[in-house]
Amino acid sequence: MSLEQCKIGMVPSFPSGFVLQNKWRPAFCHLANFARHEQMYTCFKDKMIHLIGDSTVHQWYLYLEKTFEGLKHFDLHRTGLESMALSVDLQRNIRLQWKKHSHPFVAVNKSYFVKDDLYVSEQIDQLEGGPHYVVVICLGQNFRPFPIHLFIKRVINVRKALERLFLRSPDTKVIIKTENTREISIDSERFSDFHGYIQHLIVKDIFKDLHVGVIDAWDMTTAYNTNNVHPPENVVQDQIYMFLTYIC
Repeated sequence: MSLEQCKIGMVPSFPSGFVLQNKWRPAFCHLANFARHEQMYTCFKDKMIHLIGDSTVHQWYLYLEKTFEGLKHFDLHRTGLESMALSVDLQRNIRLQWKKHSHPFVAVNKSYFVKDDLYVSEQIDQLEGGPHYVVVICLGQNFRPFPIHLFIKRVINVRKALERLFLRSPDTKVIIKTENTREISIDSERFSDFHGYIQHLIVKDIFKDLHVGVIDAWDMTTAYNTNNVHPPENVVQDQIYMFLTYIC
């Protein structure tokens, strides 16, 4: 049976996919082919892409900046651990931005710029939205050591902000990336996947009836058996390919 191409609004199955021949295969839809960079350039043309979240979605930013030859990093003169990163492609009118979510943000032995620090819901409320806007949200890893009610409240606030965004700009494309699995060698009592899986289920439940695309990074990193909060580039690439399929 041939599957429909992945579209925003689809509800991922359980499990949401599998790995075959070192490629992620969604079980509920099929991915578009982005083997040639020209197809990716066409997809991103005239887009303003806002990546909001933790360091795992910052990996997306680094991958895209590396892959897209036209994207040039814009120095925002931040000190310490980056709290915001920006790249632009003037020829294709592409703006790619990553910005971290607000507290809690675990940055061991590293400082970061807090002057423009905003919660995810506040960042969403500042967006105009529209057909050229793409928003990617990822919450999870930094919340694992803290009481679960904090995470639930934060995700509910993000959902309410997205509802307001869709009211003023219903054609805005929104993607929810769930959190990755991770290694158990680092403070496993506080950061283990036991806490992460509960958060993963919360995210899927709270956003399930919104018109968003879901990238099930939990199932993806489980299938790849990465055991690393920051998976290798081939796994990040598969996440990006699913993202591109949703927005194109």
